[in-house]
Amino acid sequence: MAIVIMNNGSASFNTTDTIGSSVSGWSSGWGSSGDGWNYVGEVNDASGVYLGNNWVLTAAHVNNPTSFTLNGNVYNATGISYTNFTNSLTGTAAADLHLFQIFNTSTTGTNVTLSNLSLATTVPSLNQTVVMIGYGGASGQASQSWGTNTVYHNTQYPVSVNGYQSIDFTTLNSGQNYASVGLGDSGGGDFMKIGANWQLAGINEASISYSGTNPLTGTNYTGSAFIQLGAYSTQISAIVNAVPEPSTWTLAVLSLLTGASVMRKRTKDT
Repeated sequence: MAIVIMNNGSASFNTTDTIGSSVSGWSSGWGSSGDGWNYVGEVNDASGVYLGNNWVLTAAHVNNPTSFTLNGNVYNATGISYTNFTNSLTGTAAADLHLFQIFNTSTTGTNVTLSNLSLATTVPSLNQTVVMIGYGGASGQASQSWGTNTVYHNTQYPVSVNGYQSIDFTTLNSGQNYASVGLGDSGGGDFMKIGANWQLAGINEASISYSGTNPLTGTNYTGSAFIQLGAYSTQISAIVNAVPEPSTWTLAVLSLLTGASVMRKRTKDT
């Protein structure tokens, strides 16, 4: 199922960008590219977030992305990707993150025009409200949807999914529009407001259960886990904002010079 919105005790899906009517300040602090809703799309049968410069971030357990569907447009993957994100708790490259590059032009000729998305570099505060957006599906039908939740654990909290162990923060299922991560939402975005600006704070990872630690009732409860991007933002930004290496530019220049040499030779021979 998609992200499930619990409102007045009944499940429904917020499948349109009506976030601003429920979340204070959602419409401001994004620059000129709309809001976070525009950055979240579909990867395989799951979700991903466009970061800028033709890079998409998803969960590593979303296997082998070949394309990214954003706002109805399909962008094929270039084959360039990174999964070597180091988990600072273990010192190993086992974080559940996959950054991959797409072509700037869709299969129908539409270019990506979104500006770079701002990444959080800090840990979410306890009880902070976050906006969750994913591209899950109800009854096999993919549907982009949103909800909110409240940060409950914000320490270096390891969560293991499909052999990956990441540094996460987690939420407590509570509030009028609370949401939980469901099938197909993995790789989607979790946004929080820092000062006047909204930032991508986490990547949807999994639903989790706690035993006897619900602060409201003291009983078992469920929540959601998000890969804490503050722990990986330096690694991610180094890739997204990188310029071509000198060797790449050298090869390009040599190629141009070789082409010019061939043209001069052909001119001389005629």
